Amino acid sequence: MNLIRLSVVGLGVALLVTGCGGRRRNSKVDFSQMGPSINAKRYANLEKIAARDLPCDAELTPQYLGENRYQMIGCNKEGIYELRCVMGQCSWIPDVRLRAEFDLGCAKQDLQTTKLDRVTEGVAGCGKRATYRLLGSGYGYSWVLNSVVAQDEAPAPAPAEEVPVQTHI
Repeated sequence: MNLIRLSVVGLGVALLVTGCGGRRRNSKVDFSQMGPSINAKRYANLEKIAARDLPCDAELTPQYLGENRYQMIGCNKEGIYELRCVMGQCSWIPDVRLRAEFDLGCAKQDLQTTKLDRVTEGVAGCGKRATYRLLGSGYGYSWVLNSVVAQDEAPAPAPAEEVPVQTHI
C-alpha cells in the first residue's frame, strides 16, 4: 500500500516538474525577449493588473522597456509597470502617472516621468510638476506625493529692443 502511495506522489511530482501540472503558458508572449525576471505566472499577474488599471477587456500588448520595466498597451491606452524582486519575492510597481493624474489635474498621456532614484520619480505635465516616493507594504507598492505640486513659471517675455531716442542739440 505504501509503495502505491509513493508511486502516485512520485508521478505527481514528475508531472509538475515536466510542466503538466496546470501551469499556464502564454503562447503569444516570447519570454526570452521580456527580460530576465519574467515568467508565465508573473506575466499573468501583470496582465491582470494592467487590465484593471487601463481599464481594457481587449488583449493587451506587452513591450519590454529594459531594466524590468514593461509597457502594456490596449484599448488606445498604455501603462508602464516595473517588476521588483527581493530575495525571490516579486511585486509589480504601478504606473506613477496613475497617481499623478489626480494630483496634477492632467491626463496621463500628457505626463512625463523622470526617475530620480530607485524610489523617487518626478512627474511633469500641464504646466505643473511634483515628486513621488514609492512606499512598500506587505501587499504591494504605492506612490505617495512627496512634494508640493509646483506650477511651472511661464517664460518671461523677451525685453523689447530699446530704440535710441534722437536728441536735438
